[in-house]
Amino acid sequence: MTKAPFSVEWLSQSSQALKSPTEGSPHRASPSGAGQPAAEEGPECAEEPRGGRRLRTAFSAEQISTLESSFQRQQYLGAAERRQLAGRMRLSEVQIKTWFQNRRMKLKRQLQELR
Repeated sequence: MTKAPFSVEWLSQSSQALKSPTEGSPHRASPSGAGQPAAEEGPECAEEPRGGRRLRTAFSAEQISTLESSFQRQQYLGAAERRQLAGRMRLSEVQIKTWFQNRRMKLKRQLQELR
């Protein structure tokens, strides 16, 4: 007997298959998204065993310095600038975008504290 797609039984069977990934699973991508092995990347961004969330990116001092100097010149990056910066720093565009969002929020909090 086959289980109906999206039935409780079918979904539980599908989720069981996801809990034990096979060796060499294609589901793990490198942090930069460029298809290079994770060992060559700067920051460590492995997924937690639960699956959903990524670990916090540990930027190097050099990366932070580069990001801060870019932020001083321009608080908002366009897609082209973000792509170029990500390529130079060997980070993903999402990491660059998130860093800039967080840095703008930090600046906003700092300005509010001065009032």
